[in-house]
Amino acid sequence: MKTKVLSVFALTVLLAGCAATEMPASTQHYNPETSARIRLFGQNGRPSIMFVQIGQGNAAKTEKITVGGSLGDAFGSMLGMSKNESIGMPATENTQNLAAQNGILSKAFYREFVIPAGKPVKVQGAYIGLSSITPLAQGGSLYYHEGDCSSNMVSFVPQAGQNYEVDSYLSGNGCSVVVFDIKSTDGKVSLIPVQTQ
Repeated sequence: MKTKVLSVFALTVLLAGCAATEMPASTQHYNPETSARIRLFGQNGRPSIMFVQIGQGNAAKTEKITVGGSLGDAFGSMLGMSKNESIGMPATENTQNLAAQNGILSKAFYREFVIPAGKPVKVQGAYIGLSSITPLAQGGSLYYHEGDCSSNMVSFVPQAGQNYEVDSYLSGNGCSVVVFDIKSTDGKVSLIPVQTQ
């Protein structure tokens, strides 16, 4: 168990290199005529990454936002203290059943962001597998690593007034990411896959 804890600690230190711009929910201003909203999920070992253009003209710059990949996010998820940050997006089946995504020392959480409408946004999911070293009684040690993967970077253009959710999946074929449009009809919320590039 000691070696597994050390491996998890090493993983969180590695994730520190994925630090990103913070956009706290309390500082974001949503105008449905010029912007959209997006929800990213994260947890220790499973970060979501988004590249979004902020500003206009010469002042425009591309921001990298990572949920679950910074040192603070990794420790918070590992210790079960990560909190969701919402800006009022509709709840979905994924947010209502978030605990089902929890892993060992890896609590799932989400953050919501305001993004400019009409400008391409790129998203990616990743999985960073755990490693462990187990000493053997006859000498030497056994090294185990689960393996890592990153999804393809996908791009889409958000529409004004729309809500989006980015979900990452891990399977035998590797990592994938899907962008969903959150639709509310007659009080029922559904997720419709968005055409991505």
